[in-house]
Amino acid sequence: MSINPSKANSSTTKTFLTSLITNLGILAVEVGAFTVLKQRLGRIYTPRTYLPPPDKRSNELPPGVWRWIPATLNSPAEEIVHKNGLDAYLFLRFLKFLIAIFGVFWISTWIVLLPVEVAGVDTQNRTGLDKYQWGNVASQPERYAAHIVMVYLLTCFVLYMVRREMFQFVHMRHQFLISKSHSRLAQARTVLITNLPDELANDHDLRQFCSFVPGGVERIWIYCDSRDLNKKFEARQKACKTLESASSKLIRAATKEWARRQKAQHKLAKKVRKPKDVEKAERYAQEDGFDANALIAPPPSQEFLGDLVPENKRPKHRLGVLGKVGLGRKVDTIEWCKEEISRLNNEIEEGRRTLGERKSLGSAFVQCNLQIGAHVLAQCVSYHEPLLMGDKYIEVSPKDMIWSNLDDNAYETRARYIVSLAATVGLIIAWAAPVAFVGTISNIDGLCSRLPWVRWVCDAPTPVPGIISGVLPPVFLALLMIVLPFILRALAWFECIPRYSFLEVSVYKRYYAFLVIHGFLIVTLSSAITSTITDIITNPTTAVENLSRRLPDASIFFLTFIVTQGLTGAASALIQLGSLILHFIRKWFLGRTPRQAYGVTFLMPSANFGTVLPRISLLATIGLVYSVLSPIINGLATVAFFLLFIAWKFLLTQVFDQPTESETGGQYFYLALSNIFVGLYIEQIGLACLFFLNAPSAPKTSLAGGILMIVLLIVTVLFQILMHRSFYPISEYLPMSLATKQMTERYKKQLTTTQYILPEEEFDLFDRDRLRGILRRRTKFVRPVLGRRARPELKPDADDQERLKPGKSSDDKADATKRRSGSGDSLHSTAVTASSSSVSATPNPELPDIAPPQPMDEEEEEYLDEHAFDHPSTYVAQPWIWLPKDTLGLSGVLLREFKAAGVEASDVGSSMDTRGTVEVERNPPDEEWAGGHDR
Repeated sequence: MSINPSKANSSTTKTFLTSLITNLGILAVEVGAFTVLKQRLGRIYTPRTYLPPPDKRSNELPPGVWRWIPATLNSPAEEIVHKNGLDAYLFLRFLKFLIAIFGVFWISTWIVLLPVEVAGVDTQNRTGLDKYQWGNVASQPERYAAHIVMVYLLTCFVLYMVRREMFQFVHMRHQFLISKSHSRLAQARTVLITNLPDELANDHDLRQFCSFVPGGVERIWIYCDSRDLNKKFEARQKACKTLESASSKLIRAATKEWARRQKAQHKLAKKVRKPKDVEKAERYAQEDGFDANALIAPPPSQEFLGDLVPENKRPKHRLGVLGKVGLGRKVDTIEWCKEEISRLNNEIEEGRRTLGERKSLGSAFVQCNLQIGAHVLAQCVSYHEPLLMGDKYIEVSPKDMIWSNLDDNAYETRARYIVSLAATVGLIIAWAAPVAFVGTISNIDGLCSRLPWVRWVCDAPTPVPGIISGVLPPVFLALLMIVLPFILRALAWFECIPRYSFLEVSVYKRYYAFLVIHGFLIVTLSSAITSTITDIITNPTTAVENLSRRLPDASIFFLTFIVTQGLTGAASALIQLGSLILHFIRKWFLGRTPRQAYGVTFLMPSANFGTVLPRISLLATIGLVYSVLSPIINGLATVAFFLLFIAWKFLLTQVFDQPTESETGGQYFYLALSNIFVGLYIEQIGLACLFFLNAPSAPKTSLAGGILMIVLLIVTVLFQILMHRSFYPISEYLPMSLATKQMTERYKKQLTTTQYILPEEEFDLFDRDRLRGILRRRTKFVRPVLGRRARPELKPDADDQERLKPGKSSDDKADATKRRSGSGDSLHSTAVTASSSSVSATPNPELPDIAPPQPMDEEEEEYLDEHAFDHPSTYVAQPWIWLPKDTLGLSGVLLREFKAAGVEASDVGSSMDTRGTVEVERNPPDEEWAGGHDR
C-alpha cells in the first residue's frame, strides 16, 4: 500500500488526536487517583499542614473530589513568600503571566487569523488541523497582512506585559530585602569577596580597606588553608554515617533473632503435653525442648548481644580502594568505626589549635553592621589590578557555600569557565544526533511517501502510526532532557561557582539554551527537511520554496508536545508517583537508620527551579513562535499553563518546603522574563525567513512582510536592551533611597520612644552612637544550639567603645581587634567578645537531650555563630551517632560502648519495633529543635 503526500498530511490530525486522547486518559486516571489518595496520604499530599513550625503551616483544604481546586486557586499567593520564599511566589506569578499572554493570544488569533486562513481558501487537499495553518493562504499572499498586523499588536502587548511584570518584580524584591523577617538575617549583611590580593588577606588590612562602608564592618572571616582538616573531617563524617548504619543493622539483627527465638518457644509451649503432676511436666518440657525462662529477656549486656548476634554475623566491610571490589582487608565495622572516629576526633582537635598560622586562600566573608553597607561594598570597583576582588557575592548564607570551590585563583577560575563553556558547546553539538532522530520520527508519515523501507510503519493498524509519530517522540525527547541537567550541573561545579544557588542559576541558563536548540530548533528543521528530502535530491531549485511551506507543518509535533507537557505534566506533578512509591517502601529500603527515617518521615520535598523553569520557558517559547503560524497552539498553551498553575500552586502551598539558603530573591524570574524575548526573536526571524523564501511566488508582498519583520525585530532588541539597563541594577542591589528610608523610620521611632529630640541638621544615620546601639541590640539575645556550649550574654567591651570614638587611629583599632579575637587561633575576627575556645562545638554532657529555641524579638538582628563562615572542618563537632531505642535495651549497651571510646551517641527520639522497623519522633538530638512535626 503506497502513501501519497496528501494522505501523509491528513494523517497529522490523527497523530494529534491520538496524542490528545492518550494524554486526556492519563490526566483522568492520575487526577482521579490523586483525589482519592489526597485524603488518605497526608504525608505525601498535605505535609505542609502539620510538619513545619506552626507559623509556616498551610491551611487544610476542604475534603471532596473537586473542592480543593477553587480553594487552591483562591488561596492568597502572597502567603507563599512567607512560607516558601520569593522564588516560589514569582514562579507562580510567571505562570499567571503566561496564562494572561496566551489567553489574549487565544482570543485574538482565533477571531482574526483562523477565518483568514480558512474562509474562501481552497482546502480540498487539507483536512483537520491542516486547514488552520500559515501555508493555506500562499495563493492569496495579500492575506498575510492580517498576520503582520497581529504580530505587531501581539508583540507590543507582550512588551507591555514584560515591562509591567518587571516593575512588580523590582518592587517585590525590594520589599522582600528590607522586610523585617529578611533584613535581620545575617546573610542580608554579609558579602563574599574572592580573589583577594595577598596584602589584604588578613583581618587588619581588610577591615581598614572596608572602612568606607556605611555603618562599618562587624566581622570578617578569612578563608584559610585547612585542606588537611577538610579531608579528616569528611572521613569522620563518612565513618559516623557508616557506624550509624552498622549499629542499626546490628540492633535489627538482634531484635529479629530474639523475636525468632520467642516465636519458636511459643510454638513449643503449645506442643507441651499436659501432665498430671509436676515431675512429669518438667520431664515432658525437657523432652520437647521448651524452656519457660527463654521467654524472658535477660538484662541488656554485651554477652546478651553477643549471644543473639555472634561474631561471624556482625556487620563487616573491607578497607581501602580494593575493598570496593571485594579484595581489601575485612574488618568488624563497628569496632573499626569506633577507633577511626576516636582517632580522627583527636587529630582534628589537634589541627584546630594551629588555625591562626594557616595561609589564606584568597577569599573572605565580610559582615557589615548595616544591610546597605553590604550592598555598597558589593557594588564597588574594589581593586586597581585586573581580576583581583572582581567577584563579590551578596546575600551569602553559610549553608549555601560550596567550600571546595573557594580555593581557586582568578586565572584558574576563568580558565575553568572557558573549559566549561567549551564543553557545553561541544555537548550541544553532540546532542544533535539523537534529537534529530526524534524529529524525524515525528514526521514518519512524510517519510513513508518518500522512503519505501519505512512504509511498514504506516501500513500498521490505525493506532500504531499515530502512537509512533505522536506519542513516542515527545516521550523520547523528555527522557533525553531528564538526563541533561545532571551533566550541566557537573560542568557548572567544575566552573568553581562558590554557591549552590548560583550553580542552579547557571544550570538554568545552560539548560534553557539546550532546550531551545535541541527541543525546538533542531526538531523543527529536521522535521521540515525530512518532509522535503526528495525535492532536495531531485529538484533543488524548488526545494527552497517547498521548505518554506513545510516549516510551519512542524507545529503538529509541538501541538502534541504542549499537550503532553500540559496535561500529563500537570497530572504527574499532582500524583507525585515517585514520592508515592517511596512512601510504601521507604521504611524497608530508605529508613534503615534513625537519620534516614527522619529524612523520609519528616523532611518535605523541594522544587529545583533551575531545571523546572527552563521547561516552562521552553513551552512559552514554542507558543510564541507558533502563535501566528499555527494559532491552534494558543488555546492549547493557555490550557496547559492553567493546569500547570493549579498543580504547582497546590505543591507550593501544601507539599514543598523550599530551603531558605537556596533563595535567590527572584533571580529566576528575571531570567524567565528575559527568555520571553527569545521566543519573540525566533518568531520574528522565522516569519522574516518565510516571507523571503516565498519571494519567488509573491515578490512584493513577501519582501514587504520580511522587511516589516526585521523592523519589528530591531524594535524588540532595542526594547530589551533598554529594559535590561533600566531594571538590572535596581533588581540586583538594594537602592540607597529605600535603605535610608527604612533606617530613618526605625531611627525616628526609637527617638520617639526615648523622648529625645534631635535637631534636623544633626540627623546622621551612621553616627557612632547609633552603631553602638546596633551592637547592643544584636548581642542582647543568644540562641543556644544543642550539642554546643551555651554562650554567655555578649556585650560591647571597652575596646569596642574606644574603636567607635572619633579620631581613633587604625593601629589602635587593630590592637583592639586582636585583643577581642582572643588567642588568634580562630580563622576569623569579631567585633564582640565571644568564647575563646576554637572548638566551642564540643558536646556538653550537662545539656538536656532536647533544647527548645528561645524566642527572638522581630526587631532584633539575627545572632550569627562566630564560626558561621569558617569551614565546617574547623569547628563543627562530631555528629552524634543516632541509634534506635530497641525493646531489649541493646541500644544502651552500644551507647555506653561508644562513649567509652570517645564517640558521642544518643538514642533520644528514635525507636525500633520487634520487626526491625525504625520510627522517629523528632530531628537528630544533636540538632536544634525548631518545632513542628506534629504526627
